[in-house]
Amino acid sequence: MTINDGSRPLPRRLRKRVAERLALSLQLVDEHWQEGRLRVITPQSARPQLLPLEALVFHDDQLLLDGAPIEGEPAKSYALLNKPTQVTSTVYDPVGMTDLSPYLRQMPRGCFPVGRLDRETSGLLLFTSDGDLANAVLRPDHETSKTYWLWLDDVLEPDDPRLAQLCQGVPHHGQLLTAKHARISAQSEYATELELTLTQGKKRQIRHMCRLLDLHLQHLHRSRIGSLSDAGLALGHWRLLSPDEVEALWLAVGGRARLRQRKVLALFRLARAARAAGAPNGRLEAWLSQEPVAG
Repeated sequence: MTINDGSRPLPRRLRKRVAERLALSLQLVDEHWQEGRLRVITPQSARPQLLPLEALVFHDDQLLLDGAPIEGEPAKSYALLNKPTQVTSTVYDPVGMTDLSPYLRQMPRGCFPVGRLDRETSGLLLFTSDGDLANAVLRPDHETSKTYWLWLDDVLEPDDPRLAQLCQGVPHHGQLLTAKHARISAQSEYATELELTLTQGKKRQIRHMCRLLDLHLQHLHRSRIGSLSDAGLALGHWRLLSPDEVEALWLAVGGRARLRQRKVLALFRLARAARAAGAPNGRLEAWLSQEPVAG
């Protein structure tokens, strides 16, 4: 699904623009560039140029691969996997352990995992070819909620102080690891099922919190990412997201307008830095002069 919000196309780094247009990995784009296969024709120069991968390219630039124009942009793809345990959240595991490659081979070209789950954790992983959405989901300041199911080999009462501590914060290596919500969802005479919602995304965060609070975690499963749920999606299976689900996820991470504004402000900072260094980017400044964002 391709979405156009009516805004002017943003200048993008050459590396990112080629990856988007061809639905290629950044690594493969780097290889094409190192082999001299990528060129750019700008309105200021009719001759193809080999620009740095980090150079900004604009919507009226012509990108070339092996001399042929790179036209259009493929529709963005969005998929959801209910990852089993004992699967490493990488595209390729160098030591030969089970990884995400069997799922990626079935998904639309250009998809990549957004974030990761550790090998022992099951649950939802988002895949997309939309770098903007992936960035929005992963940014800490967007506070995308993620809900987990925990099986604890402990019997917790509702007034157990450790439940409150999960939300108040658990110190760990100079950081405060916190949950947004914590509640007991089920209980037996020997175990407790806990539902935990995070907006932080620290590595192995829940496992660290449980260890520090002397909670004996037996299994961890991610059941929600923002507006997306694992309902109806069996372990080891994946599916494409519907257009409505994509829109709901954008809404959950703050919307496209918020992300665009942050990118435009970054371009203003880049232009100021270039001018301060004595090498103003006239083309970028001309583009920014038409953008209704205070610089």
